[in-house]
Amino acid sequence: MIKEEHASRDELDELQDLMGLGEKVLSPIELMRLPPLVLAYVGDAVFELWIRLRLVQSGYRRMCSLHRQAVHRVNAGSQARLLKLWAPILSEQEAEIVRRGRNTKSTVPRGTTVTNYRLSTGLEALVGFLYLAGEQERLRELLLLAEESDILEDDEKGMKESGRGTG
Repeated sequence: MIKEEHASRDELDELQDLMGLGEKVLSPIELMRLPPLVLAYVGDAVFELWIRLRLVQSGYRRMCSLHRQAVHRVNAGSQARLLKLWAPILSEQEAEIVRRGRNTKSTVPRGTTVTNYRLSTGLEALVGFLYLAGEQERLRELLLLAEESDILEDDEKGMKESGRGTG
């Protein structure tokens, strides 16, 4: 487990270097001035990239399987469940960012509930904020909770049981 932890840390460092993010991208004042949907826009990309990297690391190789798993895990329902897991351990500032993202008015896509969509927007805003603030260690800590809690694995089981297996 320690060896895997070390490899993940090295991979995170490489990813940060590749994306030019060893430090803060924006000042705290600039970050707080960004509209929540801008934070969610960045957070959506970061979250999906993290999911895709984890799928590849876990052994998925067929494109149809990778895509199906990624879409299933990066959806409003999955993100809403993950945010509920994170809620008790968020700092006041993090909870405020989630609240701002959650309360932002936007068009809810078909196929999800208003509640799940709002919660997922809050999660994405927090991920975007942490990423842009250069708080990669905190972001990594939160993202790894999804794996430790089996939320993503539970989603996968649900897919298999509903007949939409991993292909």
